[in-house]
Amino acid sequence: MRKYYLAERLKNCHTSVGKMMLLMPLVTVCLAASLTADYFTIDCYNWWYIILFPGMIAFICAAVGNRDKKADSRTILTLPADLGAVWDGKVLYGIRSMGIALLVLFGAVLCFSVGFEQIAQRGFHINLSISQHVQAIVVLFVTSLWQIPFCLLLHQIIGKFLMILVHMGSYFILAIELSLQPFFMVLPGGITARMMCRILRILPNGLVAEPGSITFTSELLEWKALPLGIAVSLMWFLLLWIISRRWFKTRIMR
Repeated sequence: MRKYYLAERLKNCHTSVGKMMLLMPLVTVCLAASLTADYFTIDCYNWWYIILFPGMIAFICAAVGNRDKKADSRTILTLPADLGAVWDGKVLYGIRSMGIALLVLFGAVLCFSVGFEQIAQRGFHINLSISQHVQAIVVLFVTSLWQIPFCLLLHQIIGKFLMILVHMGSYFILAIELSLQPFFMVLPGGITARMMCRILRILPNGLVAEPGSITFTSELLEWKALPLGIAVSLMWFLLLWIISRRWFKTRIMR
């Protein structure tokens, strides 16, 4: 599997993927710093996982899948390659790209926070501990893994632009609405926003998760939702990986 991952990495080393991994998190941080400095940290994360993160994943998956799709996968068929492992390489490269983007976000948020507090002598209405930052990045990574095989599969079926529109539109609706419901784990798009309610005390609408905020309920801050959401996200990830892998092998062999 490693050689297929390395092949994907080589194919995409001079594409827009590398730029997106760096630019998208930095754009998020700069926007939050310039527009809502008093709530800088929580807005960085809120804007990221609600809109910019799923958008970045969709664009990365489109770039990863586009080369083979343009050639109708003829380049793959000419090689003595394990088709399932080819798909695994694409998924692993997408996961790697997602992880790097999250690390860039983590480092940028911490650096800007220190700059605001130590250099500009400006505090925030809500301060996050290092532990909260780390928890947020780890949970964002784990609960977003399902997006990689899902977007890769959707791109193969309906194409780049429709995939981006469908994924971002459905994710936004699910993150805002479904995450607040008791059955938030039914569809994976609502899980991440629900986890952030507990870790960072941020509601999907960007408000602080406290009594008096619109859509707030005490159930959103329960700890039991955290391990449940993580477990269900991993199940969705494995399920979508298996389904997309089988579909890819079947389609290519026709």
